Formats: sequence, structure tokens, C-alpha cells
Amino acid sequence: MTTHEQKIIEEQAYGVADIVAHQAITGRYFYGKNVLSISREIKAKIIKSDKDFHDKVGSNVLTPAQFLKGMAKTASEASDGLYKYRAVSKWNIAPDQGLDNEFLRFAWAELEKQDQLNPTKVIDWKPIFKVQEFEGKDTLLYLRPDPAVANSCVSCHNIYEQKSETIERRIQQNVAPRKVFKQHQLMGGIFVQIPVDKMQQVSAHQSKIVITMILGMLTIGLIGLTLFFSRDIIRARGIRKQLFWQAKHDSLTRLPNRISFEQKVALLVEDAVAEDSSHALFFLDLDQFKLVNDTCGHAAGDEVLCQVSKRLESSLKQNDFLARLGGDEFGVLLSNCDAKKAQRVAERLCKKIKDYKFIKNEHFFDIGVSIGAVIINQQTHSVEKVMRQADLACYAAKDAGKNRVRIYQDSDEALNQRRGEASWVSEILKALGDGRIVIYSQRIGAMSATSEHTHHEILVRLIDQQGEIICPEKFLPAAERYQLMPKLDLEIIEQSFAALQSGYFSDLGEEGFISINLSGQSLSVGDFLVTVKALISSYKVDPKKICFEITESSAIANQVRVREFILEMRALNVKFALDDFGTGLSSLTYLKDFPVDYLKIDGSFIKDIVTDSTDRSLVDAINQMAHTLGLKTIAEYVESKEIFNMLDTMKIDYAQGYFIQEPRLVDVKK
Repeated sequence: MTTHEQKIIEEQAYGVADIVAHQAITGRYFYGKNVLSISREIKAKIIKSDKDFHDKVGSNVLTPAQFLKGMAKTASEASDGLYKYRAVSKWNIAPDQGLDNEFLRFAWAELEKQDQLNPTKVIDWKPIFKVQEFEGKDTLLYLRPDPAVANSCVSCHNIYEQKSETIERRIQQNVAPRKVFKQHQLMGGIFVQIPVDKMQQVSAHQSKIVITMILGMLTIGLIGLTLFFSRDIIRARGIRKQLFWQAKHDSLTRLPNRISFEQKVALLVEDAVAEDSSHALFFLDLDQFKLVNDTCGHAAGDEVLCQVSKRLESSLKQNDFLARLGGDEFGVLLSNCDAKKAQRVAERLCKKIKDYKFIKNEHFFDIGVSIGAVIINQQTHSVEKVMRQADLACYAAKDAGKNRVRIYQDSDEALNQRRGEASWVSEILKALGDGRIVIYSQRIGAMSATSEHTHHEILVRLIDQQGEIICPEKFLPAAERYQLMPKLDLEIIEQSFAALQSGYFSDLGEEGFISINLSGQSLSVGDFLVTVKALISSYKVDPKKICFEITESSAIANQVRVREFILEMRALNVKFALDDFGTGLSSLTYLKDFPVDYLKIDGSFIKDIVTDSTDRSLVDAINQMAHTLGLKTIAEYVESKEIFNMLDTMKIDYAQGYFIQEPRLVDVKK
């Protein structure tokens, strides 16, 4: 079998896996919505009393989870070896639903990257799949998310997660207990296995196969369930054409999809190297598309995508290649094209989309497009590299003001910076999954020798895959740019609370506490406040032992959310500090709006205070103003005895820096 034939077989296998997973989820949904709803009394009984339904195999009426489990077993046995599937979850209730192999653990981690802390609508999930050796043969392994779609399902699982036996089980599984699900979040998945050799046999001989379609019905007069499987849904004569098209096209716009696009890119890369030719690749990302979805819904968004694809098609020549890569991203390939021509074509596409106005329900939208372009030539050695370069250029175009074109150049400093940050994204996510995000603490000492008040600031570090400790200056800019700060902040909070719970900070005394930095991104997340409250309750920490540090810039940028967060937390006796104070003196008028307890004077004013009279005057003024407002002051970057003594004469309250204590690893796991 040739490489091309192998690729087709794998694509057909993916198509079958996609159908199987969709039918499984649809069957479970159909059963829960239509069968159980026939009898409200039965449904109420299940929801109220059958929280441990997974142990009640003999129940007369199956719950949706039981239905899916039985359906998967029956359907897999009936497939004649073409596929096997089952429900799985990190939050598995039964042992045979666990992530019991390397692929599932990898795939679940990839799905978690797509999850959202507070989803307000259906998440655009992408299934995870690989072709690899599994159980002794080459197999397509496929995991499709099965998120929580009904509030009743969410409620049921959340009640179960609070049970003592569940908490004990989670600890045994090394999974964080007391998970609180929200609608649309990742709850489970459908794991499908398709042996490649069986798929090849089916395709070669055009034999009849069965893709099960599951329906449920409640027999009149009986409380029982009949499962039946309708056969011959897909016949061999049509499978090659149907699955081949599905695997290579986008069902909404009917354009070629990412798989087709990358195959075409591979051919152009080969041609450029062999023939010394030049081609162009564009990444297009729509501007203002999210606004359409949020304002008018996904149906309106789909309408925009279809209309935009037609406008793009009309602006390209017959030999040009247009594909939808996913979401609001498109790709264009121009054969035999140099940089000047690529610039002209890209600008023409920009104008075409900029001239497009979308009107829906009296809402008017100005849709634009940001385009990143890269030239494919003899120096282009891989599809992955050229795709990454186009993606970087597209982001740079969006950063520069949107609705513009950016052509990738190796010498472009902005793109090189973006590339460096992008490489950190993968490392941060892997570190989160591998437990390589660790916390350090640095003591903050009172200037007064008689004070027994001690507290510590929590600092974050990343341990790379070689075991080296990476300081936050290296990876936090990428985390901020790519919206990873909420994940990092929650990880740091959990580790800090675990350390408090274990008694690690034994020197705090009656009034001492730990200070945890919060990013503006985290404070902008709708359910961050609820999550932090839940963690305080879960770890049973004394709120008086917690202080959150918020930077001046993030407080001003998110005034409503920050004020709400501060007021809610202060009601629990949590303390607050305004960090890096002094770097935005124009914001002094906002200080009265944020009821904080401490001002941390930015270290840039402290480090030269002994020799710089201007810095001394600024620090003295900030300190006096803070005391007038009833606030305590903390000076950062106290690196020497001379600095400490000068701050003491100014009556600064607390000092932090290497002169007080070097940061130390907090060796406590959550």
C-alpha cells in the first residue's frame, strides 16, 4: 500500500470514528431527552435518589450514563471488528471508564487546553486523534469530548463530587477532589479505536459494514428500555466517496479543510525545493467575528463564515486554493507567486472583506480580516514550519491594528519575539500538566524590631524538562499574551492553600499571612471569584491568612470586577495589597475606590534610594499618603543594609528583598 493510499485509509478511519462518536453522544442525548422525559415521575426519582446509579446495575430504568455504557458494548460487538468505543473520563465513576492508556492521558490533557473556566455557550471542541500501534496493531485512536449539555446532568455530578466516598476516590486517583462542573465544560469523552488493517479490508472489498445508529424507546405499559440498532446505514459502495469527502472538507462552507490544506502545502514545499519555484501561503483570521457570535448567536456566525468564504472565492483565481482551517480562520495558497504578487493579492482580499458589511437583527457589523503571509521557496523545509510562520505573521498583523497584511521575514524582531512567546505556550501547558509549576516564598519583614508580624509573598517558578528552574520573567509574558494567566493563578493559589493547610508557614503568628499575586486576566474571568471561594472552603484555610496582591494597572483596567472581587473577599477577612505602586501616578484618584490594606512601593524607586534624592522624595511622599489613608507600606527590592536603614528613617512599615530573605522553594504539593 502506498503512502497516499495509507493516508486515505487513515482519513476514512477518522471519518468512521467521527460518525461513531457523534452517534454515541446523539443516542445518549436522545435517550435522556425523549425516553426519560416520557415519565416525569421516573425521571424525578432517578435524579433525586440515584446519585450512585453507577453501582445500581439492576435498576429497572437506565440512566443516560448506563444507557451509553451498554450501548457502547453492544455496538462495538456488532461492528465485526471495525471499531470499538467506550465512554471515558478523568472524573471516571467506574474503573472501566478511566484514562487507562498513554493515548487517553495525552488526549485528555489536549482537550483540557480547550476547556473554559466559565463557558457561556457551547465550546468549539476539536477531537484528538492519532494513528499508532495499539494492542499489537496500527490503530486510529480518537477521543471526542462529551461535555455537560444539560443542567440536570451538571447538578447530578456536582452533588456526587461532594460525597465523602467520591473525595476519597479522587485522592486515590491523584485527581483534585470537589470538582465543580459548569454547563458546556469537559465532563467525559468518547474513546474510539479503529484498526487500520480492518478499515483497509473494508475499503478494498467494498463489503457491507454497519455504523450503528442508536435509538431508545420506552415500551408502552412497561418501565424498560429496548435498544436496537439500525443496520446498513452506510454501505460499502458509498463509503469510500462519502468518508473521503468528509475527511477533506468543511461541512459548513464546503471548502477544503485543514487536512486538505496541509496536503496541498506539502506538495508546494516539495515543488519549491525540487524546481526552485516560489509559492505563497496566507493565514486569514477574521476581525470582529467573536462580536457577531456574542451578539447574535452562532447561527449568525455561521452565516458570516459562509458569506465570507464566497467573497474570498470570488476574489481568487481558479488555480488558487482556499480552505477553512477552523473557527474563523481561512488559508489561501497561490502557486508560482513571489512576495510582490502575494502582497497585492493579500491586500485585495483585505479590501474585499473590509467592504463586507453584515447586518442582523438591526445590528451592524464591520467585518475585517488580518492576513499573515509567508513565501514558500527552497529554504522552506517543512509544512509545520511554514504554517507556524504564517500563523505568527497573522497574529502580528492583528496586533498592528487588524485588517492588514504582514509578510513573514526571519529578521522581523516583532515576529521573532512572538515566536519565542509562542514556544513558551506549549511549555507552560505541559508544565501545568506535569506538575512542573512550583511556588517559592520570600519573607516580608517588619521594619520595627518589636513586631511579631511576619508574612510571605508567593512567587512562581517553572521547572523545564531538563530540570532547570525558569524565572517568571521568561514565561509570564507569553502566559499573559496567550490568556494562560487564569490557569497559572489558580495553580499557584491551590499550591499556596495546600501549604497553609499543611502548616508549612509556621512562622506567621497570629496576624501573619501569605501574599498571592493575581493577574488582571484572572480578575476578568467571570467565575474566578466563585472558584477562589470554593478553594478557600475546600482547603479549609483561614481567610485571615491570605492576602491578594493586585497590580495598579490591572486594578484600573478592570475597576468593576476588581472592586467586586475585593469587597467579596474582604467580607471573608481576606487582605489586599496594591502592587507596584508608583508606576502609574495618574491613577492616584482611583485609590479610594479600592479598599486595600497595603501599598507595595515599586522596586524601581527603592533600589537607588540611597543615592537618588528624587527617588527618596517619591518614596517618602507615597509613604506619607498611605499612612494618611490608614494603609501600611511595603518596600520592594531591599537589597542592602543601607537601603533598609534609610527606609527605617522614613517609617516604612515592611521591607522585602534579598537583604531580608532570598526566595525559598515551598516543598508542599496540593
